Amino acid sequence: MLSFASINLGDSGAFRCVRCHRAGAETLRDTQEVLAAIEAATSTWSSRGMPNLALTGVEPFSHPNLFGILAACVSAGAGRIRLESDACALAASGMAERTLSAGVRHLTFPLLGSSSDRHDGLVGRRGSFEGTVAGVRTFLNAALETGTNVHVVARVPVCRHNLDDAPAMVTLAAELGANAVTLAITDVDLDLRRAEPWLSAACDTGIVCATWVEVEGMPCGRASGWHLHLSSMYRGIPGEKSAACRSCALVRVCSGAIPGASPSVLSTLAPPPDAVETAEKIARSFAPLEVG
Repeated sequence: MLSFASINLGDSGAFRCVRCHRAGAETLRDTQEVLAAIEAATSTWSSRGMPNLALTGVEPFSHPNLFGILAACVSAGAGRIRLESDACALAASGMAERTLSAGVRHLTFPLLGSSSDRHDGLVGRRGSFEGTVAGVRTFLNAALETGTNVHVVARVPVCRHNLDDAPAMVTLAAELGANAVTLAITDVDLDLRRAEPWLSAACDTGIVCATWVEVEGMPCGRASGWHLHLSSMYRGIPGEKSAACRSCALVRVCSGAIPGASPSVLSTLAPPPDAVETAEKIARSFAPLEVG
């Protein structure tokens, strides 16, 4: 697993369902603040190898000095640079090639639906789906033509409004050429009992499509038979509780939180009777962590 230090470019309500979350005003961080954050992240990097940096928080192509910031990441010694973007800008002539030349090798793009009607409706912007699809394809084609190795991940904010579309979104991501799909439960009112079979089907779809699927926000005890697809930030080190586990409402009964428990136990652990009722608490207890 690769770790990335998050370099915040601003704040935005992007990458989330507008029916679940109120869209906030987009604000851009001053370039000098961003450069200071890059210097701080690289100087305090504790993992092995060169620091990995992810530009997050706002659509990166909306920042007027994006390529200056990318140049600063390279100058600071970044080993890998990741953009979290809707990828629409990458469809413009020459933009994908310029982005690759600037040092970007990792791209995370959002999917909220497997069709334009579904995706655009939940993003709240018409044309978003076609723009994202075109941008991802252009980026991957440019990487292929230039012989550049890249890693592309589709991030799916899972909620009540697109849960049943999760398997189809995995299929679409695989068809686009994504290396992996992250299904992130972002809806605190989502019924986890109802979500489990859809997420399980999405994991199976990923296996069929040869695309890795990872799930964030599902307690270990609910992932019957597919616990290996749970984000490693929940599984943590074998025999040790992760930071997320320590604050989870199911920490007392989940084998993922029991020191020395065999991973195979996770597939047979039955959730407590009140698991569904505590879904909101569980979802809120998983603080977002920056993972690669």
